[in-house]
Parts: sequence; C-alpha cells; structure tokens
Amino acid sequence: MALTKIKQSNLTNPYLDDIALLGFQVATAGSMAKYNLVDQTEDSFVNNTGIDAGDSTSAIWNAAKYFSGASSSAVTATGGTITTDGDYTIHSFTATGAGTFTTDTAQAVDLLVVAGGGGGGGYCGGGGGAGGYISTIGHSVTAASHSLTVGTGGAGGAGGPPGGVGTSGANSQFASMTAAVGGGGGEGYNSAGPSNGGSGGGATTAVVSSGTAGQGNAGGSGSEASSQDAGGGGGAGGVGTNGVAGGVSPGNLAGNGGVGLSNSITGSAVFYAGGGGGGRGGAAISLTGQGEGGNGGGGRGSSGATANAAVAGTANTGGGGGGGGYPTTAAAAGGSGIVILRRPTTDTTYANMTLVSEPTEAETTPTKGTVVMTYTDGVGTTSINTDVKAYASRDDGSTWTQLTLTAKGSTGTHYIVSSQNIDISSQPSDKTMRYKIETLNQSASKETRIQAVSLGWS
Repeated sequence: MALTKIKQSNLTNPYLDDIALLGFQVATAGSMAKYNLVDQTEDSFVNNTGIDAGDSTSAIWNAAKYFSGASSSAVTATGGTITTDGDYTIHSFTATGAGTFTTDTAQAVDLLVVAGGGGGGGYCGGGGGAGGYISTIGHSVTAASHSLTVGTGGAGGAGGPPGGVGTSGANSQFASMTAAVGGGGGEGYNSAGPSNGGSGGGATTAVVSSGTAGQGNAGGSGSEASSQDAGGGGGAGGVGTNGVAGGVSPGNLAGNGGVGLSNSITGSAVFYAGGGGGGRGGAAISLTGQGEGGNGGGGRGSSGATANAAVAGTANTGGGGGGGGYPTTAAAAGGSGIVILRRPTTDTTYANMTLVSEPTEAETTPTKGTVVMTYTDGVGTTSINTDVKAYASRDDGSTWTQLTLTAKGSTGTHYIVSSQNIDISSQPSDKTMRYKIETLNQSASKETRIQAVSLGWS
C-alpha cells in the first residue's frame, strides 16, 4: 500500500508525537529495523542497523532493544569455595591459614572477616570470647592476587584441678582489615583472668575482659560468692552475661555467651561470632546451670557432669568455646574463623555515549527538524538537555543543531521527549539527514537508555 504524503510542517505538535510513537510500536511489533516514512525515519532499535557505528562512540546495543554507554563483561576470579546468589558470586574461605583471592578485574566487593574464637577456661571456667567480626560493603579490590588468612580457634583449658586458661583464637585478615582474636576464657581453680580480644573471654571473678571496638564485646564476670559460676564470653552482638551464685540449684547460673550477628553475605542469613557459655559446678553435680552459647556458633559450657561436656565453638563462625565444669571436665575449643567475599559476577563500565544515525536522503532541502525520542532510566534519574541531548543535521553530520527537548509524559514504561520544527536553515544546504543523541554524566549512579528515536523534517 502506498504511503500518503503528509508534510510535517502542516501537523500540530501532538500529531508529530503520535505518528512517531505509532511508528515505534509498528517497528517493535514487526521486529523491523530502521525504516523511512515520507519526511521521517523511525528506529525502535530492534537491532543496530540504523546506527552509524563509525561515527558513534561508546554506543552499546542491548538485546532488550536500547542503546546506552554501559557495557558488561564476565569477571574471572578464583579462591575459596565459589557459589552464586543472583547477580553475585561468593568466595568463602574456610580452610585455616593463608589463602589467596585472585581476580582479573578491579571491583567494589563486600567482605566478612571473622577471627577464630577463644577456647573456654577449665575448672568452672569462663566461656571463650568470639572472634573479632568485621563486615564491610564496597571495599575496592584491584585486578591482582590478594592474600588473606583464616584464623584457627583457640584450645580449651584443661580440666582441673588446677585447670587451664583458655587459649585465644587467631586473627583473620583480608587486605588492611584484621579481625582480632577471640579471647580465651578465665580458669576457676586459681581464678586466672580471661584474655581480651575481638570479644573478651568470660571471667571467674569480677575482673572482666574487654572486646575490640567495632568488632566485639566484653566477657561476663564470675560470681563473687561462688567461684563455680563463671561468666560467658563476649559476642559480636552483645556482652557475655555474668555468672550468678546459686550453688547446685537448677537453672542457668553460669553466664551465657554474648549473642552473635546475622549476616546475609552468602545470600542466606547466618549468625557469626557468638560467645561461649560459662562453666559451673557445685558440691553435687547438676546437669543444669551451665551457660548457653551465644547464637553465632558459641559453645555451651559444662556443668561438670561427664554426660554434659563443654561444647566447642562451631567451625567457621568464630564462636567461643564453652567453659569447663567442676571438677575435671575440660573446656572446649573455639570455632575457626572465616573470610567471605561477595562480588558482582559481571563488571559493568559506564561511558558517555554518542549515537549517530545512518543518513537518510530528504526529497527537498529541509529547513526544520523534529526529534521524538523515548528513553528509560537504567540507574538514577536523567535530566533532559543536561544528561541527554538531541541534534539534527541536514549536511550528513558535518553541522549539527541542538534541539531542545521537552518532556511529553510516558508510554507507561518509557519516557517521551520531543523537539519539534526547529530551524536548521543556517546549516549548509543539503538533503542528507541524520540525528545525533548524546548521553552525559553517565556513571554507576546514572545510566540513560535510549529506547527509540524518530527524526522528521520539513
């Protein structure tokens, strides 16, 4: 069917917009490349054939049918146990000792670094303190190999008498971030004090340990009235609670370990760095009264009964070990630490784009130009005539006239802008029409996606 020629100069502004939008819909529905009407071209970017790749810069066509200056490429990285969560790849380092993360791309990554938890103290000893806890978002890594360390958990103190002080855990480290050791729990026979650390170990006296600011908390104290009710080790989310004098009466009389903190870096919420529960005893052995470990891998303390031994901190949580009970049950070891790195699976770079159309020959030399365009915000909010600009040329792109864009609402999913019947008569006389679209100020916080462009003239 032949096209009926309708001069653009005879149309009012709303009709110019409507014709362009109708053309976009026809092109999309029919999967059509750029096509021409009389005095008008239509391109809804079903493909990239309507764009002059030689004159355009940083113009990336996306299969979702738009152009922008954003481009993505796969990142190659190794180290740890690798899992995925949506658009992210997670590297979990669980083996104690030195490790390496290697990547070919500089990126901003999220990190969790947890040190080894402290061992509990022996002979009604305090719970071990949780390993220091560091969580950070947007840490910059270079395209290189990065060394790291996963800390071991500290050993539990020997059973009495006289019993032994819990050993502190070991540091975990990534780059400049070092998570401090979990402090060992105090010993009850000689009232030996607990150790400070990421979180401090539990005490058997009123002399308490301290945690590291931003990484953990202090351990609890023991009961002054009874050396047999020790404090719980500190956790990343709270202090260890104090032991309460109670002899052999039932109940949690030794202090509980401080609570850990929940972290979803792997894609699922997991608690880390809970303190170990304090140990207890009495003239008669009770199956109750020992301190509970804090959520986040803290181990339960012992009441002294053989069937109720102290529990170790959970591996790869940095949980503190449970304190030993009266008279001979040993304390438990702290849990090993962990290092987890979360990175985007692909790397996206952002550039300002210049999008230049292929030429279209007009029937006569035009004096006015019209652009109707739709766009979306991939990221951020686009300001028209600042972050996106439109130009028309009648001399094959040697001379350009900027067309001031005006917002015209939306299609429901795309923003509509247009600039109509703009004087281009000052350009050298020719009939070779092109449009040029520029995006500016593009970055990770602003990405403008050009969905369709119509160029008209009269």
